[in-house]
Amino acid sequence: MKTLVAYFTIKGRTEEALKFYEDCFGGQTIFVQRYSETPYQVSEAYKNKIAHAEFKAENVHFYISDGFEKEEISFGNGIGMTVNFDNPDEQKSVFEKLKIDGNVTFDFFQTTIDTNLVCVIDKFGVHWYLNYVK
Repeated sequence: MKTLVAYFTIKGRTEEALKFYEDCFGGQTIFVQRYSETPYQVSEAYKNKIAHAEFKAENVHFYISDGFEKEEISFGNGIGMTVNFDNPDEQKSVFEKLKIDGNVTFDFFQTTIDTNLVCVIDKFGVHWYLNYVK
């Protein structure tokens, strides 16, 4: 069996992002490793940054990092995260939190496959497709 797990790099803001996602999804950070705990050579100012962390909330699961110190990060619109909901109130609640300081790319609409979909790019540049499956 194979499992695909998303991996986000939120350059220099991973700590903030984890707290934000804990609030949005009601989950928790289950593992954090800082650069000071790794063999990677980083500046003193970067040692407390997150080299790797793991987040879980029900069936939402991803890894996240501040990235390597000199790594350039750019976000595009080619990849997005889809979260399927069986409760429209929960979908709306998560949406309301994710859109804070973000950008709604399209508001709730009925799709041709009988789902209700909304898309938001959160304040960290992650594209979220929130889908209520009827």
